[in-house]
Amino acid sequence: MKKKSQMIREIEDVNDTVPAFSNHILRHVLLPELLGKEEEMILYWAGKALYRKLASSQALLEDKASFFSAAAWGELELIKEKRTELHYELLSPKMEKGRPFTLEAGFLSEWTEVETGCTTEATYEVVKKDPCTCRITVKWDPKDQVNLD
Repeated sequence: MKKKSQMIREIEDVNDTVPAFSNHILRHVLLPELLGKEEEMILYWAGKALYRKLASSQALLEDKASFFSAAAWGELELIKEKRTELHYELLSPKMEKGRPFTLEAGFLSEWTEVETGCTTEATYEVVKKDPCTCRITVKWDPKDQVNLD
Protein backbone atom coordinates (compact mmCIF):
# COMPACT_ATOMS: atom_id res chain seq x y z
CA MET A 1 0.00 0.00 0.00
CA LYS A 2 1.29 3.47 -0.85
CA LYS A 3 2.06 5.97 1.87
CA LYS A 4 -0.19 8.99 2.20
CA SER A 5 2.50 11.48 1.19
CA GLN A 6 3.31 9.49 -1.96
CA MET A 7 -0.36 9.29 -2.98
CA ILE A 8 -0.90 13.01 -2.34
CA ARG A 9 2.18 13.79 -4.48
CA GLU A 10 0.78 11.62 -7.30
CA ILE A 11 -2.57 13.40 -7.10
CA GLU A 12 -0.87 16.80 -7.11
CA ASP A 13 1.19 15.72 -10.14
CA VAL A 14 -2.02 14.78 -11.98
CA ASN A 15 -3.63 18.08 -10.97
CA ASP A 16 -0.58 19.93 -12.27
CA THR A 17 -0.50 18.10 -15.62
CA VAL A 18 -4.21 17.68 -16.46
CA PRO A 19 -5.62 21.03 -17.50
CA ALA A 20 -8.74 22.26 -15.72
CA PHE A 21 -10.19 22.71 -19.21
CA SER A 22 -10.16 18.93 -19.70
CA ASN A 23 -12.16 18.41 -16.49
CA HIS A 24 -14.51 21.21 -17.53
CA ILE A 25 -15.23 19.63 -20.92
CA LEU A 26 -15.95 16.24 -19.35
CA ARG A 27 -18.08 17.49 -16.46
CA HIS A 28 -19.94 20.37 -18.09
CA VAL A 29 -20.18 19.41 -21.75
CA LEU A 30 -19.78 15.68 -22.36
CA LEU A 31 -21.56 14.16 -19.33
CA PRO A 32 -24.77 16.17 -19.79
CA GLU A 33 -24.78 15.19 -23.44
CA LEU A 34 -24.24 11.49 -22.74
CA LEU A 35 -26.48 11.15 -19.70
CA GLY A 36 -29.33 13.44 -20.73
CA LYS A 37 -32.29 13.69 -18.38
CA GLU A 38 -30.94 10.82 -16.23
CA GLU A 39 -27.72 12.72 -15.47
CA GLU A 40 -28.43 13.61 -11.83
CA MET A 41 -29.47 10.07 -10.86
CA ILE A 42 -26.56 8.45 -12.71
CA LEU A 43 -24.03 10.88 -11.20
CA TYR A 44 -25.36 10.16 -7.69
CA TRP A 45 -24.82 6.42 -8.13
CA ALA A 46 -21.50 7.07 -9.86
CA GLY A 47 -20.37 9.02 -6.79
CA LYS A 48 -21.26 6.07 -4.55
CA ALA A 49 -19.44 3.67 -6.89
CA LEU A 50 -16.40 5.95 -7.05
CA TYR A 51 -16.10 5.92 -3.27
CA ARG A 52 -16.30 2.12 -3.23
CA LYS A 53 -13.60 1.96 -5.93
CA LEU A 54 -11.27 4.25 -3.98
CA ALA A 55 -12.07 2.81 -0.53
CA SER A 56 -9.09 0.45 -0.63
CA SER A 57 -6.84 3.49 -0.73
CA GLN A 58 -7.08 4.48 2.94
CA ALA A 59 -4.32 7.06 2.59
CA LEU A 60 -6.37 8.91 0.00
CA LEU A 61 -9.62 8.76 1.95
CA GLU A 62 -8.54 9.78 5.44
CA ASP A 63 -10.06 13.24 5.27
CA LYS A 64 -13.10 14.34 3.27
CA ALA A 65 -12.00 17.96 2.84
CA SER A 66 -8.55 16.92 1.61
CA PHE A 67 -10.03 14.47 -0.87
CA PHE A 68 -12.46 17.05 -2.27
CA SER A 69 -9.62 19.52 -2.67
CA ALA A 70 -7.34 16.95 -4.36
CA ALA A 71 -10.19 15.91 -6.70
CA ALA A 72 -10.69 19.61 -7.59
CA TRP A 73 -14.32 19.34 -6.44
CA GLY A 74 -13.94 22.38 -4.21
CA GLU A 75 -13.57 23.28 -0.54
CA LEU A 76 -15.67 21.03 1.69
CA GLU A 77 -16.51 21.99 5.25
CA LEU A 78 -18.60 20.17 7.82
CA ILE A 79 -20.88 22.92 9.15
CA LYS A 80 -23.27 20.98 11.38
CA GLU A 81 -23.40 17.52 12.88
CA LYS A 82 -26.52 15.97 14.35
CA ARG A 83 -27.16 12.48 15.69
CA THR A 84 -28.26 11.12 12.29
CA GLU A 85 -27.26 13.93 9.91
CA LEU A 86 -24.17 15.65 8.60
CA HIS A 87 -24.40 19.06 6.92
CA TYR A 88 -21.60 20.16 4.63
CA GLU A 89 -20.93 23.31 2.67
CA LEU A 90 -19.08 22.94 -0.61
CA LEU A 91 -17.52 25.98 -2.25
CA SER A 92 -16.91 24.98 -5.85
CA PRO A 93 -15.88 28.00 -7.93
CA LYS A 94 -15.14 25.85 -11.02
CA MET A 95 -18.70 24.47 -11.12
CA GLU A 96 -20.92 26.11 -13.69
CA LYS A 97 -24.21 27.63 -12.64
CA GLY A 98 -27.05 25.14 -12.88
CA ARG A 99 -24.88 22.00 -12.84
CA PRO A 100 -25.79 19.19 -10.41
CA PHE A 101 -23.78 18.26 -7.34
CA THR A 102 -25.10 14.72 -7.27
CA LEU A 103 -21.69 13.12 -7.89
CA GLU A 104 -20.35 14.80 -4.76
CA ALA A 105 -23.53 14.00 -2.79
CA GLY A 106 -23.37 10.32 -3.77
CA PHE A 107 -19.70 10.16 -2.84
CA LEU A 108 -20.37 11.62 0.63
CA SER A 109 -23.38 9.36 1.05
CA GLU A 110 -21.34 6.22 0.47
CA TRP A 111 -18.47 7.42 2.65
CA THR A 112 -20.94 8.06 5.49
CA GLU A 113 -22.64 4.71 4.92
CA VAL A 114 -19.32 2.96 5.45
CA GLU A 115 -18.56 5.06 8.53
CA THR A 116 -21.97 4.59 10.18
CA GLY A 117 -22.91 1.11 8.94
CA CYS A 118 -26.36 2.51 8.12
CA THR A 119 -28.10 3.14 4.81
CA THR A 120 -27.58 6.80 3.90
CA GLU A 121 -29.08 9.35 1.57
CA ALA A 122 -27.62 12.68 0.54
CA THR A 123 -29.28 15.74 -0.97
CA TYR A 124 -27.89 19.09 -2.01
CA GLU A 125 -29.09 22.65 -2.38
CA VAL A 126 -27.27 25.44 -4.19
CA VAL A 127 -27.16 28.39 -1.82
CA LYS A 128 -24.96 30.80 -3.77
CA LYS A 129 -24.31 31.00 -7.49
CA ASP A 130 -21.12 33.05 -7.66
CA PRO A 131 -18.89 31.52 -6.47
CA CYS A 132 -20.94 28.35 -6.64
CA THR A 133 -21.71 27.10 -3.14
CA CYS A 134 -23.97 24.26 -2.15
CA ARG A 135 -25.05 22.55 1.04
CA ILE A 136 -25.01 18.77 1.10
CA THR A 137 -27.00 16.97 3.77
CA VAL A 138 -26.31 13.31 4.51
CA LYS A 139 -28.94 11.48 6.60
CA TRP A 140 -29.18 7.94 7.93
CA ASP A 141 -31.45 5.78 10.05
CA PRO A 142 -29.61 3.84 12.79
CA LYS A 143 -32.27 1.11 12.53
CA ASP A 144 -31.44 0.55 8.84
CA GLN A 145 -28.10 -1.27 9.08
CA VAL A 146 -26.23 -2.32 5.96
CA ASN A 147 -24.12 -5.41 5.42
CA LEU A 148 -20.69 -4.09 4.45
CA ASP A 149 -19.09 -7.48 3.74
